Amino acid sequence: MPPFGLERRHPGRPPKVAPSPAATPVLGRDDVDSEAGRDRVKPLHGLHPLKPLIREWLLELKVMGRSPRTIKWYEQKLDWYFRADGVVNLEALTAFELKRFLGEQQERGLSDNTIHGFFQVLRTFANWAPREEYPVDRSLLRVRPPKVALKEMSTYTEDQVSAIFNAAPAGWPQLAVRILLGTGVRVGELVNLELEDVEDDGEGMFLKIKRGKGAKFRRVPATQRLRREIIRYVNRNRPETKATNLLVQRDGRRLMVQTACNMLQRIRAKVGFPLHAHRFRHTFATEYLRRGGEMERLRRILGHTTYVMVMRYVHLDKGDLGKDFDERSPF
Repeated sequence: MPPFGLERRHPGRPPKVAPSPAATPVLGRDDVDSEAGRDRVKPLHGLHPLKPLIREWLLELKVMGRSPRTIKWYEQKLDWYFRADGVVNLEALTAFELKRFLGEQQERGLSDNTIHGFFQVLRTFANWAPREEYPVDRSLLRVRPPKVALKEMSTYTEDQVSAIFNAAPAGWPQLAVRILLGTGVRVGELVNLELEDVEDDGEGMFLKIKRGKGAKFRRVPATQRLRREIIRYVNRNRPETKATNLLVQRDGRRLMVQTACNMLQRIRAKVGFPLHAHRFRHTFATEYLRRGGEMERLRRILGHTTYVMVMRYVHLDKGDLGKDFDERSPF
């Protein structure tokens, strides 16, 4: 992995001034020792350079099953940090340093979610370091996360859903949008579905998500309508191929996340309104609750560990808030 912040230049980002050799010692083969059969970064001049530690941390995340997209997101956040005059040694990564960095990004007008993302990445790394017996400023672990304004979940209307279905080309695109809307799975989970992940006992169907977010396993039920569409696609439209994925392209190649996202953008050009893959998930969850679904079941279907994220779907919309209000309000 190339060192963070040394190769590319991004418009609008603060330039990174290369530190002096004395400030950032260069690691050689002798700067890594083996402890309990595992390579560890040895401190140089009493300091622990951050970048080698970050490489070790990201490697552990990969081994633990974090998705490549998640790891790439971590890398982008850290790359930004180093370009914004971030410290180069673990000992200098203090609570004050984290607040300094977050404050400067807030002054630049970055969004709440972006600021929280920086905090999340740096704190997650800081939580990992002491578990590996690397020295960390204890006050850094007590810094409270920045506030994020809670936004109403955006969903598709019934007319928009019909327009999307009509604009989706026949074959895998039509089935893809139906699975996204009918189950609330993520795009990455959708493209990784294999034929063996479709469990059908003749009466009902479940989709096995073997490696969801956080490498968690879960089963997602399919309605009878969706079950019929999946069976029809496999029997009539799915090309003969060695690929084991449920959804494959017309030439037999497995479907990739970027291919699915490109398909949604082509549909967006036809329907004339914003189209985002995650909005299908929001629409599914909102409609599930609106139609009397149980919150615990929804949590398990979506694969959330806690109710924090699930509670965001309880907003419904202004039509639901105003329903029967005249009859129930005291004035």
